Order: sequence, then structure tokens, then C-alpha cells
Amino acid sequence: MEQKSNKEILADMYRHIIRDLRIDLLDVYVHEDYIQHSPMLPDGKAGLLKALTYLKAMPKPVEASPSPVVRMIAEGDLVMAHLDVTFMGKRRAVIDIFRFRDGKVIEHWDVQQDVPDEMPHGNGMF
Repeated sequence: MEQKSNKEILADMYRHIIRDLRIDLLDVYVHEDYIQHSPMLPDGKAGLLKALTYLKAMPKPVEASPSPVVRMIAEGDLVMAHLDVTFMGKRRAVIDIFRFRDGKVIEHWDVQQDVPDEMPHGNGMF
């Protein structure tokens, strides 16, 4: 059986953990020594579980939106995902960077920016 790439693992993680909120699969995708560098989330695997539990309690959107993943780029043990996310009525451009160890996410960084209704000079963010 062929081993999945880190990029494929991340795509599966977004699908199962973020979209479907399958918190029961957290141990499959996230390393025990997980480090969270986002100032918006608590550090560690317990902090991630707390954030996902909060999301799971929120009302589901009426319409299912397409995948927010615009592109992924992988190099070595790092995978970068460029996302087009709408959350609580706000559209945001998000860059997630994950470091992998032993086929699991061990470290995460992100940067986010609101997407304006109109971009100057026609330059889009995606």
C-alpha cells in the first residue's frame, strides 16, 4: 500500500476534521506534541480540541459551500494551504502552514486577511 503524501493527509484532515467536524479522528491527523502558533487559538492538542468542540456546537450553514482550499504547496515536511473562507458572514483569505512529523500535523501557523468587496486595480486575492 502506497503511503500518502503530507499534502494528501492535509486534504483529508480538512475534509474530516474541519468540514465534517469528526473530532473523533483528531488523533489520526494531529501529533501528540502539536504546537499552535496562531494567537487566535490555545496551544496544544487540547486547545485545538476545545476550538473544534466550539465549532461543532455552532449552527450549520444552510447551504453547503464548496471546498475553501484554493491551492496547496508542499516542500519537505511543510504544507501551505491558501484558503477562501467565509465564517460568520465574513470572507477571509487564509494561509495555513503545517509542519508534519510521522504523518501527522505537529505545528501550525496562519495568517488571515479580510477580503474587500472590491480590489483596487482588479487584483484578486485568489
